[in-house]
Amino acid sequence: MTTSNIFKLDETNYAEWAVVMQALLVRKGLWEVTGGTAKERPMGSDSAKTVKALETMHQARGLGTRLSLRRKFYAMKMTGSMQAWIAAVASAAFRLEAAEVTVTDEDQILVLMNGLPDSYVSFAISLDATPPDDLTLDYAIVRLINEYERQ
Repeated sequence: MTTSNIFKLDETNYAEWAVVMQALLVRKGLWEVTGGTAKERPMGSDSAKTVKALETMHQARGLGTRLSLRRKFYAMKMTGSMQAWIAAVASAAFRLEAAEVTVTDEDQILVLMNGLPDSYVSFAISLDATPPDDLTLDYAIVRLINEYERQ
């Protein structure tokens, strides 16, 4: 990943941006220069203040934010390819978790299935018949991709 293809930080993507930036800085051996993890940063340091200011500005965690993110999560609909759909649901789940909302695999499976077009109704019924111990997120994703390729 080059710095030219890092997406810009905005009001909707702080959680993803922070992970990408940390990975980039770690890979380049610069993470420690920035102060490393929050535990390692002295709270009075400039880097700690900068990180806290970015987090406060871009990552709201209040009840209203959590409710809004949940509403958007459960109302998602598939619009592109299956791979893009799965990635969109995973990204939304990541944003919810960054806002301190627990998102289970069952929640993600539910959103993945509810957001499918009507042409997937018989597939959804067959997936519903899967024994609970076998119905994992990974299993559902593999089945979704296979069904997408079949259609």
